[in-house]
Amino acid sequence: MPLTDQPVKGMYIREDGKIYYLVDRKLKTQGRQGGLIIMKMKDLHKGTQLEKTIKAGTKIEYIEPETIAVQYLYSDENTLYFMDTTSYETLSVSKDIVGNYTNFLKEGETCLVMKFEGKIINLKGNATVELEVVEATPAVRGNTANAATKSVKVETGFKLNVPLFIETGDIIKINTDTENYSGKAN
Repeated sequence: MPLTDQPVKGMYIREDGKIYYLVDRKLKTQGRQGGLIIMKMKDLHKGTQLEKTIKAGTKIEYIEPETIAVQYLYSDENTLYFMDTTSYETLSVSKDIVGNYTNFLKEGETCLVMKFEGKIINLKGNATVELEVVEATPAVRGNTANAATKSVKVETGFKLNVPLFIETGDIIKINTDTENYSGKAN
């Protein structure tokens, strides 16, 4: 049971038997009273986010999960299935744990999962992914009064807005945090 008084972004914290992922932390000073740490955490059991404020110097329990390389196989309504690349064991992960990253998973793609006490607690996704455009509405000439974008569908079924020059068959980069177009792949 390691303890720390310096929580950092990306750390896994255990509190009241639940495991949280530290999404962000901010330090707030209050003159003579000392500082406060405002932690934005993701509950890995429910998938919800919450904020918690603690006094600077308060000891919190953190965990160090095991990182395993897995290959994405397929999914059904509530579960994603991966294969452990070393033991070839099939692992099932709830869609609640993965969250919106399910929009960017391609069959056969390799990614990392975090495992603690034999249970998968999180999927570590890439910051950007490259996906092929399978459907693109044609660009309409003169349609630049507002934002010059159009809707496209990528190979995973995810839909997003992109610039007018993107065509079917193009490979685009998508920021997985914001779920927005971030560029055309080379």
